[in-house]
Amino acid sequence: MMLRTLTLFFFFVISLTFSPLLAGDSGHKITVEIENFDQSEVYLAGYIGDTPYILDTVAVKDGRVVFAGDTTLEAGVYLVVLPPDNKFIQIFVDDKNQRFTLKANYAKLDEQAFTITDSPANSLFYEYVSFLSAKGPQARDLQEKLKAAEAEGKSTEELQKALEEVNNSVKNYQEQLVKNNPDSPVATWIKFGFETDIPDFTGSDSEVQFQRYIYRKSHFFEHVDFNDASLYRNPMLPKKINYYLDQLTPAAPDSIIVAVDYILNKVKPVDKTFRYYLSQLLNQYAEEAQTKVGMDAVYVHLVDNYYARGMAPWLEKEQLEKIMLESQRRRPTLIGRRAMNVEMRKEDGSKISLYDIESPYTVLYFWRYDCSHCKKSTPFVTEFYEKFKDKGVKIMGTCVKMKEKDMEECWKYVHEKDMDDWINVVDPGNLSKFTAKYDTRITPRIFILDKDKKILINRIGAEQLEEVMTQIIEEDARKLKEGMESK
Repeated sequence: MMLRTLTLFFFFVISLTFSPLLAGDSGHKITVEIENFDQSEVYLAGYIGDTPYILDTVAVKDGRVVFAGDTTLEAGVYLVVLPPDNKFIQIFVDDKNQRFTLKANYAKLDEQAFTITDSPANSLFYEYVSFLSAKGPQARDLQEKLKAAEAEGKSTEELQKALEEVNNSVKNYQEQLVKNNPDSPVATWIKFGFETDIPDFTGSDSEVQFQRYIYRKSHFFEHVDFNDASLYRNPMLPKKINYYLDQLTPAAPDSIIVAVDYILNKVKPVDKTFRYYLSQLLNQYAEEAQTKVGMDAVYVHLVDNYYARGMAPWLEKEQLEKIMLESQRRRPTLIGRRAMNVEMRKEDGSKISLYDIESPYTVLYFWRYDCSHCKKSTPFVTEFYEKFKDKGVKIMGTCVKMKEKDMEECWKYVHEKDMDDWINVVDPGNLSKFTAKYDTRITPRIFILDKDKKILINRIGAEQLEEVMTQIIEEDARKLKEGMESK
């Protein structure tokens, strides 16, 4: 179960944070004896979140490696990594015991028949793994028989009962292990899989389903002790947090903002854990904002409510300023805000402002004639316009070039790409400050605005325009109909 090949591994050494020695403390000494192993070195890796990093490299001598030091390792999950295939053996390191021996046979690693001396936590863990290894084949065999019986139309009652008994035996084993070893890191590991039993609810099917969802979500982290510093080096916590965000939280910015605040409040008791997840969430939503509509609102929220309030003191001043500047660049184009007005120049030299355009919907399309992505996107936009120009849609296309010498090429592009029916504009010298108002560092950039120039959609791909615009128009029609019927 725990022996796998490490395929995504960061092969560099990072500084390992050690704890100072206490009186009588003897540091750490993890001895690994490996039969039938012909490589020259072995690695010790540790997790930060769910990412493993090499912490130490030790030469093999007479089939033995010793990871040792006069300081203590941080409690958490570690890996003994065996080249050349980077198979690894998972071990637990706790605060109390960091001197133990693990014996393994490289030729029989898959059997996970390790001998562990002087480490109650790891002995307990591999007893648990052995138990699961015995139950796994039973469960798989019953599942295959169930599938076959269902396909043949036979009764599955006895098979389902047998499978339930296997599952219950695993659950009972886990609960008993946790009860008997509440302070063991193995108990912490197992409890990540625990969920609170959901009570019975009354009401219609949809009401019961919703109540069950709310109850499960509100109790999802009930078995996680966020005061436990070892969570920083436990790969199970990121998995649980990601599930909470991806599966239990609606994919809407407002809902995600509430969820990330909830998570950050949970991890706040341990500074290094808080630091890790605040940084991870900021990076995650900075990246997701490039592909998912509205996620830049989550980024801006994190900056405003954490970074701007001094809750990331570990950052250098220059780093913090970059994060703050990025937030300011994203802020004007958040969904729900009124788009900032810009006055630009048409081909005949006359001026027009965004607010002069009267239309139920306005699409802003920022492009460059020498942008390869723009050249791929423009045909989608022109095709879209032909389908939607009679449905209350206008396009304001802006060549983002800002030098007068480039204007000829801008207008040449407009005529060659069949964009003449749009409202095409340029702004040499950036007099309208459109680059800051619409963050045109990357092109193409596309926005959909309503009649009041409120931003409905930002950071959308040209190939998505038709589908998204159809949804917007249909939703507005539905709301209008409901409003009329309610009068």
